[in-house]
Amino acid sequence: MYQDFDEIAVRARELGPKRAVILFPNDADVMQAAAEGMKEGLITPVLVGEEASIKAIASETDLPSGAMEIIHQEDPQEAANLCLDMVIRGEAGFVVKGNILTTYLYRALINATKILAPDQIPCTLCFHQVQGINKIFVVTDPGINIRPDLTAKKKILANAVQMLRSLGCDNPTVMALAAKLLDGSASVFARDAQELSRLGDKGKFGPCTMEAATTLFDIFDTNNFQADLFPDIFLVPNIETGNILVKTIDHLIGGIRQCVTVGAGLIILTPSRSDGYEVRMGNLALGLVLAESCKRD
Repeated sequence: MYQDFDEIAVRARELGPKRAVILFPNDADVMQAAAEGMKEGLITPVLVGEEASIKAIASETDLPSGAMEIIHQEDPQEAANLCLDMVIRGEAGFVVKGNILTTYLYRALINATKILAPDQIPCTLCFHQVQGINKIFVVTDPGINIRPDLTAKKKILANAVQMLRSLGCDNPTVMALAAKLLDGSASVFARDAQELSRLGDKGKFGPCTMEAATTLFDIFDTNNFQADLFPDIFLVPNIETGNILVKTIDHLIGGIRQCVTVGAGLIILTPSRSDGYEVRMGNLALGLVLAESCKRD
């Protein structure tokens, strides 16, 4: 397993370039990342969106006009569908979200997954790097599934374990986050976590180690933190918990985050609107490595 995003960047440069389709790149940071990604041999960009707007932004960057492939498409949903179709047909390795609502890409990925892998559901994986923890860990799903039931959580977890294994984490440790009710009784989330742990121990999700604890307080006391016991995957009970946890790592702990949305072997890079050029460059490297390790036939 990669220790940090720098290791992933090194591997990406060894693998690249890979054709990447960038949806609505009419944003300076998005276009700059596309230009630098091409210069560094990470990607060959295909820009999908309103052509005049793309050219106007591109003229302000170092992206050579002769190296650009632009596909004119004004309708955001049709553009998102087109990008996914290109990956499905093998014409691109992955999709990069630009200046567009993530909802359009989620909708396109959900529909594609229903056709290609009806036994799966898409989910967002937030990869985090935090000082003092010598590995990358994942929070899922803070993006697509609002309040997943047990059946959905099984599919989310199977997806996350597969992604971590594709990055070299052969036996990821999983914690299904849950809390007790105020009266001390088990919540539905705690019951789900217990069942997921039972299924994981039986090999339902592939090789992984299910952590019986449902909070970090159950593993560590305040004076005895051991980084090697830190889980590789945190499965959150609902989208609100996922968003709070991700933002806490971002803004209070000072972690580095890269968000990817996956389903049916399709990779979509879904950075936040506030993510700048440097974060987007790291996102390209992660997308390239994931796309190579999950390469479709």
